Amino acid sequence: MKNKKPKKIIVLLLIVSLLASFSGCEKGVEFFVSVGETKYRAEHTIHLPMEKVRTLNPMISKDEDTYFLSKLLYDGLFELDGKLAPQKKLADSYAYSNDKLSLVIELKQGVKWHDGEEFTAEDVKFSIDTYCTLSYSNETIYTPYVANIRYVTYNRADPYKVTVVFRNADNVGAENLIFPILPAHQFRRVPIRRNTEAFIPIGTGPYKVSVYNNLSKLSLEANPGYFGGAVPKNTLEFTIFPKKKDALNLVDIENISLLINTGIDRDTLISNMNVKTVNFVSNKAEFIAFNMASEILENKKMRQAICYAVDSKDILESAYLKSGVISDTIYYPYYFGNQNEEEPYPFDLDKAAALIKESWLTENVSLGILVNSDDGARMAAAQIIKNALDKLPLDSYIIYCDREEYLARIAEGKYDIYLGGYTFNERYDLRGILHSKYSNKEGYFNQTLDGLLDEMQSGVTNERKAELFSEVNSILKDEIPYYCILYKTYGAIFTSSLVGEVEPLFNNYYRDCGEWARMYEIPAVVAE
Repeated sequence: MKNKKPKKIIVLLLIVSLLASFSGCEKGVEFFVSVGETKYRAEHTIHLPMEKVRTLNPMISKDEDTYFLSKLLYDGLFELDGKLAPQKKLADSYAYSNDKLSLVIELKQGVKWHDGEEFTAEDVKFSIDTYCTLSYSNETIYTPYVANIRYVTYNRADPYKVTVVFRNADNVGAENLIFPILPAHQFRRVPIRRNTEAFIPIGTGPYKVSVYNNLSKLSLEANPGYFGGAVPKNTLEFTIFPKKKDALNLVDIENISLLINTGIDRDTLISNMNVKTVNFVSNKAEFIAFNMASEILENKKMRQAICYAVDSKDILESAYLKSGVISDTIYYPYYFGNQNEEEPYPFDLDKAAALIKESWLTENVSLGILVNSDDGARMAAAQIIKNALDKLPLDSYIIYCDREEYLARIAEGKYDIYLGGYTFNERYDLRGILHSKYSNKEGYFNQTLDGLLDEMQSGVTNERKAELFSEVNSILKDEIPYYCILYKTYGAIFTSSLVGEVEPLFNNYYRDCGEWARMYEIPAVVAE
């Protein structure tokens, strides 16, 4: 989703970038440029909001802001691209053993930590060993990433090669090795769990910490020795707020340059503001799940009929206030190059009625729609679905429950269909809800699908994984244990003066922010 800008602004940004590269000045300096008779002032300090975090140490922090800041300060062995495919970062090359129980990684050489020390295999071993230790007591958000790692080894005579040994070959994909790598030398005197509030990150990422007060602000400056791409042309100033949403009005008056808003009502909040917005797909799917143990719903044609009676476009507009995208998969809509071009079951009550007739289940068919009553959007969606089902030869009713009862009914299988949602981990290993080995709550079993899902996590190439996903999605579209109604979107709300590509991802809010600047037109002086 590109942020489309007038050609004039793009030209201005190019001019500013050139000036910045030739000036030799420090970041944050103002530049004056002219385009025709119009003059502009460019500023390279970007103001952003954050909330107070317990620590900036990504190994032990569970704060959202620390997670997103770590993308600016640290690198992993691999990183996920916009299609969620793993790409090499600190890894230079890698190869699996024949049994897939070990992975040899050649590391990039010449990489420096922010303090000038050299990055080596010792740092990788230290980081993975620490994550594994912390995972035993669930003290890190990266527990599922390292769960299958048995140990890491390296030879001191070859400080740029590590071997990761796995417990089994079921979960060995490079997408697990995207957690931040930290320097071993930073913790030789200070234990990992100490000095949490005063912790100053030392990474290999594009930015480094210049000022940090855990009550008021965090300043990040460019890392001039950054190895992984272009060195940022700006500085980032994070102001600490009790709640980041409190900074919204400050975007309107340009005291804050950009903030991320995840609410579905954000368009209403900014309707009278002089701001711009870019919506991007979250990792939150809203779906209908079918109880496969039901005598009615084990019939695939009945499930397909219900899907044809789901008006996703009406639900998106009326219940979710257009804060979402229709998705043809329960996976991320653009996962591994998926085009997400059309709904698998576009709203069509005639097709729904025909399928019900073909199912031979036309007598006394009654369906309960389970929904949690603390979610207004889902309750509205349930009513839209019921209104459509009422036009078909079956009876439907809505079961409203508080969250505790709602979850209990799902766990016990006491429902026909339910409206639900998942917030997926960025690795998108969906075996927990689709694989028969993991006893998914909906009682769905397909051995062919099981094999495909396992192979997806077996360390295959990105090209092979894309092929496997295509096969997986074809099965899911046909058998529909889940029918994805939509994926929620988030919004990047930013000042009208901000220039540069604003293209956040749900797992990387500040992607490519090193090119951002603020551009102001200088009023012309009129002679009297």
